[in-house]
Amino acid sequence: MRGISMWCWAPVCVMMASPSFAATVTIEASGSAPYQLGEKIWLLGKLDGVGQHMNFAVNGIPGGNATLGTVNSQNGEYLAPTIMPPGNAVTISATTDGATPVTGSRVFTLRLAAPAISSVAPLSLQCGQAYTLTVTGLRYAPKSVVWVSGKAVSTTYVSGTSLVAKGIAGQSNGGIGIKVVDPVTGTSAENYQARVVGCTTPTPTPTPTPTPTPTPTPTPTPTPTPTPTPTPTPTPTPTPTPTPAPDAALVAAARFLDQTTFGATPTELARVRSIGQAAWLNEQFAMPASPMPVAGSLNELSINWYRNMASGKDQLRQRMIFALSQLFVISAEKNPYANEMQPWLTTLHNHAFGNFKNLLREMTLNPSMGKYLDMGNSILPSPNENYAREVMQLFTIGTYMMNEDGSAQRDRFGDTIPTYDQAAIGEYARALSGWTYPGNSATGINWEKFTGPLEPRDAYHDKSAKTLLNGTHLLAGQTAVQDYDAVMDNLFQHPNLPPFIATRLIRAFVTSNPSPAYIGRVAAVFARGPQGRGNLAATLRAVLTDPEARADNVDSSRGQLKDPMLHTLGLVRALNGQVLDPTNLFWNYSNVNQQILRSPSVFNFYSPLTRLPGSPALYGPEFQIYAPSLAVLRANLSYDLLAGNLSSMIKIDITPYVNAAPNVATLINLVNTNLLSGRMTPATRDALTTSIAATADPRQRALTALYLAAVSDFAVHQ
Repeated sequence: MRGISMWCWAPVCVMMASPSFAATVTIEASGSAPYQLGEKIWLLGKLDGVGQHMNFAVNGIPGGNATLGTVNSQNGEYLAPTIMPPGNAVTISATTDGATPVTGSRVFTLRLAAPAISSVAPLSLQCGQAYTLTVTGLRYAPKSVVWVSGKAVSTTYVSGTSLVAKGIAGQSNGGIGIKVVDPVTGTSAENYQARVVGCTTPTPTPTPTPTPTPTPTPTPTPTPTPTPTPTPTPTPTPTPTPTPAPDAALVAAARFLDQTTFGATPTELARVRSIGQAAWLNEQFAMPASPMPVAGSLNELSINWYRNMASGKDQLRQRMIFALSQLFVISAEKNPYANEMQPWLTTLHNHAFGNFKNLLREMTLNPSMGKYLDMGNSILPSPNENYAREVMQLFTIGTYMMNEDGSAQRDRFGDTIPTYDQAAIGEYARALSGWTYPGNSATGINWEKFTGPLEPRDAYHDKSAKTLLNGTHLLAGQTAVQDYDAVMDNLFQHPNLPPFIATRLIRAFVTSNPSPAYIGRVAAVFARGPQGRGNLAATLRAVLTDPEARADNVDSSRGQLKDPMLHTLGLVRALNGQVLDPTNLFWNYSNVNQQILRSPSVFNFYSPLTRLPGSPALYGPEFQIYAPSLAVLRANLSYDLLAGNLSSMIKIDITPYVNAAPNVATLINLVNTNLLSGRMTPATRDALTTSIAATADPRQRALTALYLAAVSDFAVHQ
């Protein structure tokens, strides 16, 4: 700035103006140019290198408009227009507050957005026949080309939202990927799948389809028909088969491994019977975690996790990670890239047997969660309330006050007492404001980046006083870190947390309907165990060693329906199956509503509050994705695994069962031992006896026995 200096040479003094040093305004931005139409960009105005509030304008228009894009001066968010403006660029200016404002500007070049697919019709193509596909979506141009199965096909441009593609279908059944490629704007983000049907020649590497076809018939003999219920209807037994008495030690070991792994294997059964359940738990708690390498794609991350679940030595940790992933839920539906999901999975790996407080703290600042529930860049003046709501409702304390045994506290009118209200959500959102992603700016707001935890920015944190639950008051003027610490302590010390976590873990590992006494015993360990409040290893040990978990009392209210992941992986492990390349198998899981990493909402694939159909007094969370149509699809998936229709993905050898098939009793007893540990119900034994006797083919007999057992008794934990 200009000042006045006095220079003196005796006897004369002269007043002179000092040189002028003008202040400079610069604008930092997330991402890199050229920016895509419709893209969100975070701006940070700096005066002489120091970030501060600025008033933004686009091409001289304060706040911008729909033609040029809009900019929010409160948080620096610029939303590029969806239609290209003149010159393919806009100029954004930033002006300081105050009596002598200073302005700086920056030119932002824009580019067209890539094409997108919203639908493809038809989805079924006849084997070897000519087809015509109508591809509907956005941002198509005359030079856009449809690619099918990795090859460009003849494409006719209809409009900016429609293309017609023609080609010849392949000679093998299975899924085919579809995308749109534009030489100017790029490739569609979606890769839709259709399927080729009607081929009769078997292929060496079967490919699953997004929509499973009816149960295949490997031989001319009749195939079993999938049923939507887990227990087949008993039919008269033409030839009763002898029923060996269950081995009590085998049953105990198998039940224990059903609860602690993704399914008992012959090796693990022998290990538990050799060293005992307590020693096996000690081994598992001390075992190093299976590696989870940095993945280059979402598919690679899915494969890595799936392999760990299927064959990792640290099965108890993997089950805990799986359970916690259904508590602290995020999804690739919103975080579609591997680097956006990996930090979340890493946190679950690192804290599976640690302290819940550390898990909660790290998950709150996890960049994956920061994107999914919008705590990243939740700043003044209107912080986002999503994480504040869900951290209470779904992650820690639930919606109503509980006693330590999980029973609801009630007011004098008999109504449940809410744990929080909308005002409390607002208080927590303000307390958790002022966090951004790691990035170029150490003081301002950064765009999404997943290389480290969220970072505090006090300039964007609400520093007013706040009131948390249980009368905790936060003084005005506290930093983002101070308020974050207070929120974490407040939730960790809340009396609802022990029964809430106890109930969720019991339902994940043992039974959907634990008794209040069971919940109370586990909650007490979480709250006051010798390892301190919140120790997850001690809490999990309490879940698994409780008398209610170990008692072998079978009734209709105990145990749980297996979800598709536990059901299919349990089948693979019981039969010593080998995971090869499960990439296309994930489509099959999507058809039964449990595609790995793709929960449809923060409530998980199924809500923990789902009641058992027809029995509203009982909980049955997994039944939410077991409607009759889904039950049939899951049965088809089980059959495909057993019949070898998915052998390029998972290899299962049923030769021992084929060899035993000539003798009905021998075959049934082998299935009973290896899949059900000797606990086959009389109804299932009768159904198997009748169905097996209907065919003389050994392979069909083996498939029938394994299939009917898999979709009935094997479908539940008890």
